[in-house]
Amino acid sequence: MKQLKITIGVVLSMVLMASCGSNTKKEDTTSESFDLEAYIKAAEAIDPNLSRVDQIFNILDMVNAEYYDVLTNDPYNAHSYKVSYPIGAANLGIYMTDVIYHFYGENEEVMYLTFQAAQELAKYIGVESEFGSFTIQQMEGTVMRRDTITKLFNNLLVDSENYSTEEETVFIHTAFLTGSFIEKVYITSNLLKQKMSNQELTSEQESDIRELLVIYLNQLDPSTSILYDAFVKQQDQLEGVVVLTTFDRLRELSLELQKVKPTLSLAPVSEISANEELKRTFELIANLRNLLVASAG
Repeated sequence: MKQLKITIGVVLSMVLMASCGSNTKKEDTTSESFDLEAYIKAAEAIDPNLSRVDQIFNILDMVNAEYYDVLTNDPYNAHSYKVSYPIGAANLGIYMTDVIYHFYGENEEVMYLTFQAAQELAKYIGVESEFGSFTIQQMEGTVMRRDTITKLFNNLLVDSENYSTEEETVFIHTAFLTGSFIEKVYITSNLLKQKMSNQELTSEQESDIRELLVIYLNQLDPSTSILYDAFVKQQDQLEGVVVLTTFDRLRELSLELQKVKPTLSLAPVSEISANEELKRTFELIANLRNLLVASAG
């Protein structure tokens, strides 16, 4: 896979974020008509549905997301995840989210390598179909578009849901959604931490933080509850994909944070960054993500 003979096309769902952002984002925040609640309302409108991939682009544009390639998984690790179907599917979800982040960051070379890594895992677990046959030759002379990525991801999502080989009991669909969800919120949380670390913030930068906070909390709830319920039902088959107790704690924290979200999202940035429950969710997400990407056999 270290040769750049990229058979590619691009995808996924689910935390997560990238580059220089849209130049037409919001009204001038120096205006006296600046309305903080309007920003929060816009963030609330982002659909946290686990199977929606287009929402990721909306999030990145809305919060002027930065691009840091260090937040993504190395595409050259793909071969090491072919140790079990759940591990392969979870890292397929991670790579698909990374593809979107690289696309947003306009890092085409790594985006294509990451897509190739995703194809390798899709082939391994048997859900490649149209996604697996999409090649770079099909894209020559054209501009890769967001709707192309969305279409390819949706096809992969359907394939994973209808997985019907003899390994059906490993619940490929749940593992795939788990990986994409964890990567999305992992990138989101790191972008949020980075933005809050800036010493001097403009009104627009503060609004980006508040919007990203609301989006992050909405992603945790109800997504954590949905996935947790799936883990409880499938814990024997998904053993090694995620630590159930860790995800349970994340769910508990997300419920606590939902209670204070209306006040926390309007609080001073220093108060947001000091919130212990929020910081703990960052740690748990990082732990879950590290568990998945370090699952090499």
